Amino acid sequence: MGTWNVDTDEEKNRLYLSLDGHFEVEEVAEAADAVIEAAERLDPGFDEINDMSGFEPADQEAMDHIERGKRGITENGVAAVCRVVSESTTGQMQFDRAGEGEEDYQLAKTDSIEKAEKLLDARREDN
Repeated sequence: MGTWNVDTDEEKNRLYLSLDGHFEVEEVAEAADAVIEAAERLDPGFDEINDMSGFEPADQEAMDHIERGKRGITENGVAAVCRVVSESTTGQMQFDRAGEGEEDYQLAKTDSIEKAEKLLDARREDN
C-alpha cells in the first residue's frame, strides 16, 4: 500500500508531491486528482517538487493515472519539475515512461528535497 501527499506553497508558486510505496489503482487515482486540483490553484509558471524516493513500480492501470497527473500539471502551466529519486531505478524508469512526450516542462532529478528546492529557486533567479 502506498502513501501520498500533495501540498502547495502559494507564495513560492510551488506544488509538492510525495509518493511512497507500491500504489493500488484507487490510491494513485486519488493522488492524481489531488495533484490536478492543486495545480489549478497555482499560477501558470509554477514548479513542482516530486519526492518519489520511496516510489515502487505499479501496474499499468495505476501508471495511466500517473500519466493523467502529468498531463494535468502540463495543462495548468507547470514550468519545471524536480524529481527526488532513489536507488530504485525500476520505479524511476517506470515513472519516467508514463506520459513520455507529454512533458513540455523542464525536468531535473536530484537526491534530496533540499537540493530540489535550490535547483528550482536558482532556475527562477535565472529567468
